Amino acid sequence: MEAGTLDEILVVAAILGDLAAFDELVLRYRPAVVRTAAAIVARDDAEDVAQEALLLAFKALPSVEEPQKFPAWLRAITRRSAIRYSQRVRLQQRARVPLDDAILEQVPALSRPLKEEDLELRSALEGIPRDYALALRLHFLDEMPLKRIAGFLGVPLATVKWRIYRGKILLRNQIGVLTGRSIGWKEIRK
Repeated sequence: MEAGTLDEILVVAAILGDLAAFDELVLRYRPAVVRTAAAIVARDDAEDVAQEALLLAFKALPSVEEPQKFPAWLRAITRRSAIRYSQRVRLQQRARVPLDDAILEQVPALSRPLKEEDLELRSALEGIPRDYALALRLHFLDEMPLKRIAGFLGVPLATVKWRIYRGKILLRNQIGVLTGRSIGWKEIRK
């Protein structure tokens, strides 16, 4: 399969049993699936949820009625998987012993370091609306094309372009606020 092959063709090929086609779809959408899951579950659990969602998607491929809507269909599967995972975690938390929290606080090696974003960027992204932050992460950190982001989010391409444009402005302002270099919305007059 070529990298420029349309998603619809890859979906049909995958439905017909072409594993290489599904592998290409996974390569294209895995970052978006992980980030969607991370918006619902803990960052450490997002990879597990993403893998579960992609396996569910593979098993359910024959149910795709409109291949051009595959990205939005995949996002819905990811969201449902993350919500179910989150509910399971909450049930497990109720049975958790307070000693676990004390150990986690005292043994720093148990927590994973951030992989993709430095702490300042992550804090700034968390300070802007999620829709804008997700579009920025997918486009700039995961280098996902705008059309693919639009398909995955189930929104028009113009909406994605607006979210990235407006998101950059919001992010710039948020970084300024966090670093103390912001002058706010007031204009400086000479």
